[in-house]
Amino acid sequence: MPRLEITHEAMRHYYRGRVFESTGETDIAIEEYRKAIEMGADYADIHNSLGRAYAKKGLFHEASNEFKTALQLNPHYLEAQRNLFELETKLSLTEKQKDKIYESRGIRRVKAPKRPGGGITLPLKPLLYGAAAGGIAAIIIISAIFIPKLFPAGKVVTFTTPSENISGISIDGKTIWLCDWLKQEIYAAQIDGGELAVRKTYGMKTVFPVGASSARSYLWTCDAWSRRINKHMYDDSLSVMASFPSPGGNPCSLCFDGKTLWSVDSVSKMIYMHDMESPQLLPEKSIKSPCLKPIGFSFDGKNYWSVDAETKVIYKHNSDMSVSEQYQMNLVNKKLGAVLVDKKYIWIAFEGERQLIRYPKKKIIR
Repeated sequence: MPRLEITHEAMRHYYRGRVFESTGETDIAIEEYRKAIEMGADYADIHNSLGRAYAKKGLFHEASNEFKTALQLNPHYLEAQRNLFELETKLSLTEKQKDKIYESRGIRRVKAPKRPGGGITLPLKPLLYGAAAGGIAAIIIISAIFIPKLFPAGKVVTFTTPSENISGISIDGKTIWLCDWLKQEIYAAQIDGGELAVRKTYGMKTVFPVGASSARSYLWTCDAWSRRINKHMYDDSLSVMASFPSPGGNPCSLCFDGKTLWSVDSVSKMIYMHDMESPQLLPEKSIKSPCLKPIGFSFDGKNYWSVDAETKVIYKHNSDMSVSEQYQMNLVNKKLGAVLVDKKYIWIAFEGERQLIRYPKKKIIR
C-alpha cells in the first residue's frame, strides 16, 4: 500500500534515476535517487539502488551505508545482502593486497584503530541464517499474538512472494494475482506442491498497480498515482484496453462480487459501487468506509469485508454495507501491504516482507 506522504514526484525521481544509471550517467542517477528519498520514498529498493550507484563511483563507504539501510528496512532483501557481501569482500581483498605490497617492500603497516560505533560487517552466510531465524521467530511471534484474539489454533501457511512490495491480492480460480506498485509489476501465480509458483511476471510500464480484481473476463487494476482504474486484456502483456478516472484521489483496492465492481479510496475513505455499463465507470453508490486508512475490500460470496491498515481491524459488512462485526488483529511492528478475505482464507502480505500468509478463515470467523 503506497504511503500517503509519498508523492508521484518522488517516484518520478526514482525512475529517472534508474534510467540515468542504465545509460551510465551515474552522477545524475545519484542525485535522482537522493531526491526520491528526501521527498519521502524511503524504501529498501531505492536505498539499494543508491548504494549500487555509489559503488560504481568508488564511494564505497556511502555504498555500504545505503546497503545497510536497505537491510534495516527489509532484512530479507537478498539483492542488498548480495551487494553488501560483494562490496565488503572486495574491500577485504583490497586490504589484503595492500598488506602484501607493504610486506614485499619491508614496510610495517600500522592500521588505524576502529572508532567506537563504527560500521558492522554483515557477511552473507550469517546474515542469511539470521534472516531465516528472524523469519521463523516472526512467524512464531505473530502466531502467538494472533491466537488469543483473532486466529485460533489452525494451519497457518506462509508462502514466499516474488516481491516485498505486494500491495494487491486477487484470486481467480487457481490463479493468484499479486501487485507490486513500486516495481510496476503484476504476478500471476499458483500454489504448486505447497509453494507459491509464479507463472508469469508482467511489467507495467505506464501503470502503478496498487490493487487488482478479476471481473467479466478481464483483469482490473487501480493506480493511485494516475488516479485511474484500468481494464486489462488477458494477453501476453496485460494490455490496457480502457482506463477510467477514479472517483477518489487515492484508489487502493478493487473487488468484484460477481455482478458489480467496487473500489475503495484511502483519501476520501469511501467505498464506491461502479456502474460497469457506464462509459466512464461512474459510481452508482458511495458508502463511507469504517476504516481510518482503508487498504483492502473483499467479497467472499456472502459478505463484504473492509480492512483498516491504521487500526488493523477487519470489518464484516451486511448486504446494505452496514457493519455487523469487527475483528482486531494484533500485529506488533507490522505494516499491512495487502489483505484479501475469500470463502476459506484470509490472505495477508506485509510491507517490506516477501511473505504471503494464509490463515484458515473457518478457524477465525465462527
